Amino acid sequence: MNLVGSSDLFAIRRFKFKHNEIWALYTLFFVGFGIKVPIWPFHYWLTKTHVEAPSGFSIYLSGFLVKTALYGFFKITNLFSYEGSTLAFAVIAVVGVVDASLKLWGQSDLKKIVAYCTVQEMNLIFLLFLLGDVNATTCGAIFSIAHAFLSTLMFFLVDCIYRRFHTRSVFAVHGLLQQTPNLAMAIFLMCVLYAGLPGTLKFTCEVSLLITLGEGGLVPVLIILFFANFLGLIGFSKN
Repeated sequence: MNLVGSSDLFAIRRFKFKHNEIWALYTLFFVGFGIKVPIWPFHYWLTKTHVEAPSGFSIYLSGFLVKTALYGFFKITNLFSYEGSTLAFAVIAVVGVVDASLKLWGQSDLKKIVAYCTVQEMNLIFLLFLLGDVNATTCGAIFSIAHAFLSTLMFFLVDCIYRRFHTRSVFAVHGLLQQTPNLAMAIFLMCVLYAGLPGTLKFTCEVSLLITLGEGGLVPVLIILFFANFLGLIGFSKN
């Protein structure tokens, strides 16, 4: 604001920043919004918050609050019209997907499982915004909406399980289909939506991401496919 002399978005857009100024501002905003989204390695507060917070706040946090950070990053990206290399930021997002997918395998708390699902998908959405392509950005926005509904559904179902079993441990919860068939069917539907099966909104967004990544090489596509759509999904489902 000191450089431009105004906080007006249109004035900032018209201002001619130097390349090093744009790089510094973009990096700072990436870190700032990345903490709130959260992006790896700033995501540990989210998992702890979800475990300790009531389910109502978890629904509000995952369904709305983290999306404001995504919107802020999207606005800043368009504001600066940054055309420099975003490879370093993209690598961080991919590492976040890998890290969250691996950690899904070792969780026993249902809320932590959902929290790491959120971290995984937030890094995927951030990656879509970083690619800068119009189609990728549009899919990122759609993915955000899909995740808002999906994450709130997941936390609501975890709360339903907790109210019936008085625990969130995957080792203590069993026999859902016999005891609460309606809840079991709702959980099955949620798993189908999270898996991104063909015909679902998440499937469309992930295909768009893979197509865009495929333009830069086969390696990023294979990494996302293996960790997000294979290893992470198995880690989530086995719990």
